[in-house]
Amino acid sequence: MGALADHEGALRASLQTHYGLRLLPDGRTEPERDLMELADYVAHLPPGCALWRETGGVLALSEESLFASEVVHRLDWLLWHKGEGKGPKPERIPLPRPAAELRAEAREKSKSTASKAQRHAERVRRRSRT
Repeated sequence: MGALADHEGALRASLQTHYGLRLLPDGRTEPERDLMELADYVAHLPPGCALWRETGGVLALSEESLFASEVVHRLDWLLWHKGEGKGPKPERIPLPRPAAELRAEAREKSKSTASKAQRHAERVRRRSRT
């Protein structure tokens, strides 16, 4: 139910693309599937589908993307090695971070910004009184 509530568009696109299921506004599907069957479909969506790209994390990348990332890293490493190890060692391309983690960071940053703005407003009020 979390995917339906938080990522409806991506879930709709993934179900349509991979299984030919149309997600209706009330949460039912066309052709009709029961809740357990629908849950199985969602749980087995392939890596790199729209739902996983939106939620982030390692499943956001398809197997092909992960493979290509590893090839790029190894080529970078070979070039670095051929150059006798000059410069910093090549690092792997970071995996997409989970969307929940990014949202939590954004909330913390928003709280911090609001707190700073509030302290600034208090300083301005104190200065205007003197």
